[in-house]
Amino acid sequence: MTPWLTIALVSVGLSAVAGWVIPAWAMKRLLPALESGGKRVTNYRGVSVPTGLGVVWLVWAASVAVVGAVLSSGVLYLLANAGGQQGNPWYAALVTMPFSEVVGALPLFLVVGAAAFGMVDDLFGDAAAKGFRGHLRALAGGRLTTGGLKLLGIGGLALVAALPLTQELAPEDSLRWMSALNAVTIWALAALVIALCANLVNLTDLRPGRALKAYSFLVVLAAAIVLWPSWTVASSSFAFFMGGEVSPAIDLIWTGAMKLSLLMLALGPVFAAWRYDLGERAMLGDMGANAAGALAGFLLAWRSPLWLLAFLAVVLLALNAASERVSFSKVIERVRFLSWLDGLGRIAPDAPGVDTDLIKDGE
Repeated sequence: MTPWLTIALVSVGLSAVAGWVIPAWAMKRLLPALESGGKRVTNYRGVSVPTGLGVVWLVWAASVAVVGAVLSSGVLYLLANAGGQQGNPWYAALVTMPFSEVVGALPLFLVVGAAAFGMVDDLFGDAAAKGFRGHLRALAGGRLTTGGLKLLGIGGLALVAALPLTQELAPEDSLRWMSALNAVTIWALAALVIALCANLVNLTDLRPGRALKAYSFLVVLAAAIVLWPSWTVASSSFAFFMGGEVSPAIDLIWTGAMKLSLLMLALGPVFAAWRYDLGERAMLGDMGANAAGALAGFLLAWRSPLWLLAFLAVVLLALNAASERVSFSKVIERVRFLSWLDGLGRIAPDAPGVDTDLIKDGE
């Protein structure tokens, strides 16, 4: 087996361990504590459900960070003792391992920060102010709501997370002012996509599994439309170690490992939490939904060119604005396919109960 295929398989395996196995193992053992303590809400069927399932994103972020750090330390140790150098295939493979490059690109601080602001809203929020208008109106009157704090906090995190995207996406123009204008525009649009996506996924957390399904759709969309055509070996540091020349077979192995590692990592929290969310044993709450949406927004914005960023921002802005006047739950109920997809995997069919749509922002 060639070193490229070996390292590619190791990268995918590490992604599965860090993104899927460890969070799933931890959540299975943490669930009894979530069910026995913490804040509870009444869901749409009148069932009392704890809101702490969103902690899966903190477990996931810690798992990815720790495994990534251990791997980096191990690679440095191997290189120091194996005398690796440029042109050595094992040296090149280890330094540019897909798992390491993906982990290095993921904004874990954004996920943790969005989860933290969402948790504050879960624990201390009230229904006095709803939607963007309600929170902004309260802020204008001198009162900062927990929803307003979340709005400002995640917005600030989005601005920080979007900064590196200006270096990757801004074209190199001959005129400096054009380059600066492109960079600022990309920065603003990418931050807007991240922040709006965080709020949009949160708006879907009204039925068991709905937010996880929305997040999964956005992640797959990002991988299929945005990341797939733009992440090539030729543009990575891997080509440097190979003297700028790679065979088509190696290119296929390496780029495939990159994308598969990304999907494995990004969908890990869904694997760890879906049975408890759909089983009505716990719900994501703002903590989990905002963290999921923020990461999905980043992935959508990551490799999008300027025109696609603008399109995504307009679509997300329209959906967020529509939520101020239209109930997404009612729309889903009226569209047969959406209704079927929304109910897929639940433990029980819809039944009369207490509907908490009005409790959530924007509904």
